Amino acid sequence: MNPAHVDYEALADLAEGLLEDDQAASVNAHLETCAECRDRSADLADVSRILAEAPVPSMPAQLAERIDTALAEESLNNATVVSLEQRRGRRHWRILSAAAATVVVLGGAGLVGGITLDEMSGDHGRAATPAHDPADASGESGAQGAAPPTGAPTPQIKGAPAFSVLHSGTGYRADSLTEQVDDLAGRADDLPAAPPGDRLADCVDGVTGGRAPDLVDEAKYEGRQATVIAMRGGGAEAWRVWVVGPECTTRNHHLIKRIGD
Repeated sequence: MNPAHVDYEALADLAEGLLEDDQAASVNAHLETCAECRDRSADLADVSRILAEAPVPSMPAQLAERIDTALAEESLNNATVVSLEQRRGRRHWRILSAAAATVVVLGGAGLVGGITLDEMSGDHGRAATPAHDPADASGESGAQGAAPPTGAPTPQIKGAPAFSVLHSGTGYRADSLTEQVDDLAGRADDLPAAPPGDRLADCVDGVTGGRAPDLVDEAKYEGRQATVIAMRGGGAEAWRVWVVGPECTTRNHHLIKRIGD
């Protein structure tokens, strides 16, 4: 604590009853004689009021799931005596969450999503360790990746996509699309391929209904940049083919051309 003034951390601890009796008495005595520190205390109260009054926006499903996991672990520890440091850490998490809600209301949803998820994967959010954490996948636990307690929801682990992406440079045409797909599939093993990015993986998953495609090629269709997704047909058609635009997502496929059922 600054000998001349009380810092914001101490003022926040005072407001939440986290100071020892002698410390609280000392801070209160200082506030009686220091207008600047009283203003700081009033500022903290205003922030709490503004955050409490801010409308709560909708929360991304992934973030909601991680919060549910953290709350489940919290409920298992209700009978445990909580130290001041732990309570301060939880206060930090609550302030971050409330601030995130406020920024979302102001139009910063993308930024808040990144900040909040990153924060929850650190010291104040160990119960919500990201699903792709290697320690979780192997069943091992450590200081940063402890396994969820018995009874707590287990985060879903998303496996690696079951396909690779070609960049063949093919100029696909409407009148020969299936023939070009068939030709490329026959020599795909000799062509360089790479794992898909998250956006493309979600796009393909939405287009095929979760089934692994036989061919994914980022190329051109009728002169336009496009992605060709193909699965071997089981009926009259030798191939089921979807041509989608570069902005394809799970729900909005930006479908350009489709062959087969």
